[in-house]
Amino acid sequence: MGPQSSGKSTLLNYVFGTSFMMMDAMAGRGQTTKGIWMSKSPKVTETTVLVMDLEGSDGRERGEDDTNFERQSALFALSVADVLLVNIWCHDIGREHGSGKPLLKTIFQVNLKLFAPEPDRKRTVLLFVIRDKTRTPLPKLVEVLEADLDRMWDSIAKPPKYEGSKLKDFFEVQYAALSHFEERYEDFQADAVHLRRRFSPDNEETLIRGDEKLPGDTFAFSIRKIWDVIRAQKDLNLPAHKVMVANIRCQEILEDQLRSFTEDQAWKSLQEASSSGIVEGFGKRAHDLMESCVLGYESEARYFDAHVRLAKLEELQQRLLAVLQPVYQSQVTAQQAAILAAFDKELKLAAMEGGGLHGSFVAAAAACRMEAIAAFDKAFSKHLRIDGTPWDVAAESMSLAEVLDSRISGVRSREVLLATERAEQQLASLVSSPVIGLLDACSLGMWPRLYAVCGEAAAVADKDLSRALKGYGLSKKEEEGLSERLRHRATANMQSHVREAALTRLSRMKDRFADVFSLDDKKSPRMWGPSDNIPAIAQKARRAAASVLSQLAVIRPPDEEGNEQGDAIDAAVMQLAQGSLTSTPNANDTAVLTRQSSAASSSSVICPTLPASRATSALDVLSAATWPGADASQVLLQPHDVRTTWREFMSYSNVVVQQALSTQQANRLANNRLPPLWALGAMLVLGWNEFMAVLFNPVYLIIAALVVLFLRSLYLELDVEREMAAGPLPGVLRLSHKFVPACHSVVRKSQDAVLSMFGSAPELKPSRSASYAVASDQQGQEGRRRPSSSSPAMVEFTDLRREAKKDQ
Repeated sequence: MGPQSSGKSTLLNYVFGTSFMMMDAMAGRGQTTKGIWMSKSPKVTETTVLVMDLEGSDGRERGEDDTNFERQSALFALSVADVLLVNIWCHDIGREHGSGKPLLKTIFQVNLKLFAPEPDRKRTVLLFVIRDKTRTPLPKLVEVLEADLDRMWDSIAKPPKYEGSKLKDFFEVQYAALSHFEERYEDFQADAVHLRRRFSPDNEETLIRGDEKLPGDTFAFSIRKIWDVIRAQKDLNLPAHKVMVANIRCQEILEDQLRSFTEDQAWKSLQEASSSGIVEGFGKRAHDLMESCVLGYESEARYFDAHVRLAKLEELQQRLLAVLQPVYQSQVTAQQAAILAAFDKELKLAAMEGGGLHGSFVAAAAACRMEAIAAFDKAFSKHLRIDGTPWDVAAESMSLAEVLDSRISGVRSREVLLATERAEQQLASLVSSPVIGLLDACSLGMWPRLYAVCGEAAAVADKDLSRALKGYGLSKKEEEGLSERLRHRATANMQSHVREAALTRLSRMKDRFADVFSLDDKKSPRMWGPSDNIPAIAQKARRAAASVLSQLAVIRPPDEEGNEQGDAIDAAVMQLAQGSLTSTPNANDTAVLTRQSSAASSSSVICPTLPASRATSALDVLSAATWPGADASQVLLQPHDVRTTWREFMSYSNVVVQQALSTQQANRLANNRLPPLWALGAMLVLGWNEFMAVLFNPVYLIIAALVVLFLRSLYLELDVEREMAAGPLPGVLRLSHKFVPACHSVVRKSQDAVLSMFGSAPELKPSRSASYAVASDQQGQEGRRRPSSSSPAMVEFTDLRREAKKDQ
């Protein structure tokens, strides 16, 4: 390797006997060898020697900008060859570029990085061939070359594992000097022959090393791979000298101008003003500062390479934009904030007025949005536009439009949410009152009515919500979603009340029992007169309480399956209640209870009963652990909760029934009590004459007996004790209204009794001793018999008391 036209091909031809093309001095100096040539040495016979002739470096044909191939070929020769001949003219020793030191430095550095050779394993021989030697002794020339090589080796960048290594660890440096080819031709030939002998293995100064021979059949493959690796190495593609100078100087000018820009007082004042708020004319002031910086760069860098200058100019502009961008963005943000503040005010006003002059919120929002974007475009053109920058109003307007749309969407969503919350509050009030009323009754068929109440309340709330959100541009899907939300909310409110009611089931059962048992048809307290059938009333009241328990057991879905499931639960609970209410009565008790049940059937309270088919197929609550087919999340009371609650309720109701029977017995005894003895004596003394007249006059006696019987029947028909329990004045008023119908009723019943007595007199047979009084209720119901102290009612009372003691 060596400079172009330095005699490399001539040297190889004379030393190795090859026939490489040599330069014709008579035709002029120019490039002779192009590329890399290879030939076998015909004059070295002891061993096979392949000789490569490289294209010379520093040739004018490639120019100063195309130096990549000379580096690639030099590195290829260094990597492949056992001996690298460096052709150097004697008068170039000591020079920087003439001696080829930059090229050597490059290939040494890349060789370490690319091929990672191992020190002292295979050392390539560097044979420096000094051409056209002068009177300077060879040792002096060698001393200069070795000093330059050591300095060059120390200056290259080495991989970390090669730090501290020396040149001799990788290369064996040898030297040879040849005479001038033209002036001392014979000496040159003699020197060439002497150099050829050094390639003989038997020579004392041989350059042939016998270690690590490469097989011939892999040589071509090996050098092809090495060339591919070298061609892919970018470190060899170094720029020309003027390009390097242009890069350095243009970069320095760029840094100076950028520093001057950032330290300019005008720029600092613009930054301070921008941090405080909107700066009028910001775009023009920023453009003038940037233009001044660019002009300063162009004036100083105009004499350097055009490509480098333009590339650095583009870099300067990008860095100026990077410095300017935060300040510019703060101004854009300030302008947008001012626009958004006015927009929010107008949008809030439009939402409060329901659209105002525009008629709807959607139209008002669209108008406000258009006005805001127009105002921003005007402000941007006046204050923010910077000519020569990629920042335009379209991108900023688009970002503002996105913010405006999000604000509109937020206000719309907030208004929809507020309207929905108001509708839900209204819905809660619409649902609560009817649901609480239905839960107080808890009669059979309550759940369809509960869902009907929810549906009606949801429809009313949905209608009001649609009216409130008119003009907000709700889609069909959104409207359906809000309607569905209200329906779910109504159902949730209803179920919440039901769950609360389930927690107070026992108190509700007691209240329901008290309503039916302790109050009459007119919701007045019962006085428990002789005509009241306490066992029948208690049975009816307990059934009403059982319906409360069955309705609160499970939340039932509104579909047909829910109705079937609810019927099964109702049947199971009512079967449990029926089993508790029924006993084994005797024949007389059965007749009495039958008459009492028929008399109580006209009550306004609904008493649930079970059909025979349903009763036989109902679930056995006494042995069940769960409700079959019921969703666990919808179960309020498990079967064991129902059993426990019913047992507690029966204990309570038995006590109440006992108290009522005791009160009735006490009232009966009080009504049959005779006047005091002094009153009897007074009546006997004062009414002796009248008594004797009546006694001795049969007509008077019969009339007096009829009057007494009539008054007694009228007293019972009017039910004076119960009516007077409400108070003297209300009692008198009620008795006055009932007096005439009661008289007619007593007369008619007396006639019927007399006719029946005379018609059945011949057929009368003796029976057990018992007295019955004829009485009727306030609606003119058929007569009921009042048992005496030994009647089946007392037997029922005894049974109830025994059952209460057992529960306690």
